[in-house]
Amino acid sequence: MGSGFCSHPRGFWLTGAAMSRRGHLAWFLAGLLLVPCGQSTDSFEVRVEGNSSEVGYGGTVLLNCSSSCPEAGAPRGLETSLSKERVSQGPGWVSVRLRNITEPLSDVLCYFYCFGERKVAAFRVLAYEFPQPQLTISSPNTSSNETVAIKCSSAPSWPPGLKLQLHRSHWHPQAWEEGPISLALVAREEDDGAEFSCQAQLSLGNRTLTKSSPTATLRVTYQPRMDDGSCPPSQNWTEGQDETLRCWAWGNPRPHLECVKDREPFPAGVPRPVTRAHAGTYLCRATNPLGTTVRSVTVWVQYHDPDLLLPVLVGVVVVAALVAGGVGYCIYYRKKKIREYRLRQRQRRLQMEPPRPTRCSEETAALNGSAPEAQV
Repeated sequence: MGSGFCSHPRGFWLTGAAMSRRGHLAWFLAGLLLVPCGQSTDSFEVRVEGNSSEVGYGGTVLLNCSSSCPEAGAPRGLETSLSKERVSQGPGWVSVRLRNITEPLSDVLCYFYCFGERKVAAFRVLAYEFPQPQLTISSPNTSSNETVAIKCSSAPSWPPGLKLQLHRSHWHPQAWEEGPISLALVAREEDDGAEFSCQAQLSLGNRTLTKSSPTATLRVTYQPRMDDGSCPPSQNWTEGQDETLRCWAWGNPRPHLECVKDREPFPAGVPRPVTRAHAGTYLCRATNPLGTTVRSVTVWVQYHDPDLLLPVLVGVVVVAALVAGGVGYCIYYRKKKIREYRLRQRQRRLQMEPPRPTRCSEETAALNGSAPEAQV
């Protein structure tokens, strides 16, 4: 097998007489005729290629079976248990489509006969089943402090090994887990608007397939809220400038805010020129279907009155003069007392000292022959 030989032409068989006369010539001619008329098949190859070796359950794969065999019209084909249809063919190749693939693993054999020799190439098809992950939220619209059950699940996969991940916006990625994932969430105000999805991944050899459920948004309703940041209880305005009553509220549903002063509406967040009449207490009320929140705001208005400026300045000058006069008088009075005190001290010292004799009294005593008596 591997090469063929041409047969002898009809009528070539020789009679005994001819053989005796032409024996050597006949054998020579037979040797010329017994030359190989086939070609060597050692170099021919068979290949099979497909657009994918992994296909979803019930999917389709297009295969191309080809050969380097030089024989024209060499027999070829594909052997498989799957449904197939021939798409096209040409010299040395044939294209086949496999349909509705439901077997988990299938080996498709592409074969060629080249001058009687058969060669086969195999192509393995994996039909995987990757179900869509499902996300369920018990109460997509809930109230604050209510418990919400969230579940991420999926039907079994083929091959086994499907993993799930519960994803939430503004969360750090969670670990992948096998089997359903359940979460009991106590709804809070900050959970309003949180987005959840169920992620799934399936490993197929060196490939990893991923799927995701549609995103679901959690809505949390709660009463209106106001605090010192959103509605400061004390605000300072300046007369003549444009000022705004700073007050706003949040809640779900969005609350309606109304502020009044002396029972008259005064919209918050609207700039307006300030007068002294704006000073006072404002009452702001935020309301939604779940409740009402009230907050009091005191507004102080700073102003400068030109008619009072001159009297104030005169008063300041008078006070300053009185203070300066008082300080000067205190200094004068203190100096006067110090001088009087020093004068009294000096007079007292003079009274306690003995009188000193004068020169005239000494001469008179000498004439009288006696000295003046010392005072004790």
